[in-house]
Amino acid sequence: MKSLVQGYIRVMDGLAEWIGRFAMCLIYVMIAVLLFDVFSDKALGKVQNWTLETAQFTLAAFYFLAGPKTLKDEGHVRLDLIYSHLSPRGRAIIDSITIWIVIFYLGVLLWGGISSLHYSWITNQRLPSLWAPSLVPIKVLMNVCIALMILQCIAIFFRDVLRIREGDAR
Repeated sequence: MKSLVQGYIRVMDGLAEWIGRFAMCLIYVMIAVLLFDVFSDKALGKVQNWTLETAQFTLAAFYFLAGPKTLKDEGHVRLDLIYSHLSPRGRAIIDSITIWIVIFYLGVLLWGGISSLHYSWITNQRLPSLWAPSLVPIKVLMNVCIALMILQCIAIFFRDVLRIREGDAR
């Protein structure tokens, strides 16, 4: 059972790492789109309808995709008044309890996200602009990333349980 749990942790950490690296590349895509917008407007005198919304969608994709890696790397905000004074085992105990609050929050977020995706799908919801892109792709990505964050939280829980049982130092 321990090797199965360790395998799950390795798979989720590897997936989070790969997705995080992909997300980093999206910043360059966003910069290229915005540079094209400026060049098109200033040099060619042609205003593009799609560039600003594409940049916004790219930024949204970036921060959705960065979620699992942020959790894996513990790059999130934490109140350290008491936590920093605990032993590694004590931290693992606290983390193994509080991660369920995060999972609950993400579960509620996923539930709302699926509802919002369903609405966008059946109504063909679009942004009210000249370009009028569909909101379905970004909502699909949002839901997939929330699900990946839940799976990463479960990996974090398993890692903490292993630390508690083995007494590993962080």
